[in-house]
Amino acid sequence: MSFREVRWIKPESIVRHHSGKLERITQGAESMSGEKKGRIGLGCLLLCVFLAVVPALMGQAPGSGAMLAARGNVAVNGRVVGTSQALLPGDLTVTQKDSGGNLTQNGTNAMLGADTALRYEGEYAVLERGGVSANTQSGFAVQAGCWTVKPQMWNQWTEFAVSYATAGEVLIQARGSDVRVYGRTQKARDKKSDKAADVASDVDRNRDVNGAPVGTANGPQDPQPDRGELLRAGQEMRREACPVAEQERARRRPGGGAASAATTGPLNSTGALYGGAAAAGVVTVLFLVHHDEPASPKKP
Repeated sequence: MSFREVRWIKPESIVRHHSGKLERITQGAESMSGEKKGRIGLGCLLLCVFLAVVPALMGQAPGSGAMLAARGNVAVNGRVVGTSQALLPGDLTVTQKDSGGNLTQNGTNAMLGADTALRYEGEYAVLERGGVSANTQSGFAVQAGCWTVKPQMWNQWTEFAVSYATAGEVLIQARGSDVRVYGRTQKARDKKSDKAADVASDVDRNRDVNGAPVGTANGPQDPQPDRGELLRAGQEMRREACPVAEQERARRRPGGGAASAATTGPLNSTGALYGGAAAAGVVTVLFLVHHDEPASPKKP
């Protein structure tokens, strides 16, 4: 008979073997836990940054935004809205027949008539067709063609209306308090008369395409009162939407003219830009927090 050799293994060797194995497993688990904690921490940090940056960007946009109360068939940037809709600068509101809307923001209330296209720009609005009636104590202005209507006194309630009487004629009505009407032709004349000045003032630079002052930071009224044409309360005027000479210049100028209801879509608005940035941030954060494997693994 042959006997096999029996090797005796000391118990403490077994204990050391399993202890080393357990230590390696524990270290690996701690390492994985640390990596996951790092991803979660980075995700939370990015989330906080997006929550802080996106509202700040929106706060830097001209004006503070407005609310639109819609009646009937009303669309914003080509999309039909319900009874209310938040507006950001650049948003185009279009009302259909037998429809209307009421735009409100701090110190301003503007009523849109039927079959109207109005582009909101924060401190003013651009009327592309139809009519709008504004009541404001914050210097809110309305552009229509080559004309801009702005209250004479920016810090008191003023009611006025602007509409297209025909396709080529603008009707301006001063219903309560005086307004000032600025025209693009007059702006060109003022510019020629100011050539003697070496450097244009900040007041001149802060004017729109028709020569009207933008905003109310320079006081309660236009610091250059000779600009524009004064329209007394209760009076109205009719003006050619854009003089023929100005239309010719606009056609020769690349990209001349304002955006129209047919060309302005939902992806062209400021709200779409901010919304896309916020969505991209949220997706990135969710990926970093919930994805268990690194984007570029160390081992193939």
